[in-house]
Amino acid sequence: MTNRTKRIIAGAIGLIILYILTMTWFYPYSIFSLHKSYAYKPDPVMVDGYLEDVEEFNDVFGKDLEELESETPIDMTVERTQYILPLFEEEWLVSKNTHKMKEEDLETMLFEVRNARETLLSLVEQGDYSKEQRGYLVLSIESLLSLEESIVDFQNSSFTSRKTLKMQFHNLHVGFMNNFMMYRTFYEVSEGM
Repeated sequence: MTNRTKRIIAGAIGLIILYILTMTWFYPYSIFSLHKSYAYKPDPVMVDGYLEDVEEFNDVFGKDLEELESETPIDMTVERTQYILPLFEEEWLVSKNTHKMKEEDLETMLFEVRNARETLLSLVEQGDYSKEQRGYLVLSIESLLSLEESIVDFQNSSFTSRKTLKMQFHNLHVGFMNNFMMYRTFYEVSEGM
């Protein structure tokens, strides 16, 4: 093998490595990416407001949960809320720190949203709600379905740039916040607050 051939091969390998590194940087979830993750930094002001809302809700819910132990029959809304609330308290939603969001995290997120939706659907079957309460419950379920679709769309867009990912994660964060507010409204209406 001549020196010229060696240089051509080394140059080709160098270009391939450069291409892969470039794709990894600009398109973190692409098939060429070595580490399929994106560092998401949420808006701290948005997180502060959301965290305040979640803590306020937790204070009310905590009291309702304590009263649940002595109630007969069991209030299904309060009982099921303890399984739905962790969805809205995930670390990436309530922290101002940067989070590495991997493809597996999106898969876990989708799984948890689907479980929350199934829990709400069980409330439709088992709960005894007024027309207004049932309307808010249905809106909350539809809102979770919309969030599910957003996550699936997110997963299916592998050649998304960093700039677009930043926007998509922000929109996803806002989607979770909106879903929490929708569920909170249903909870407050069904508990007569």
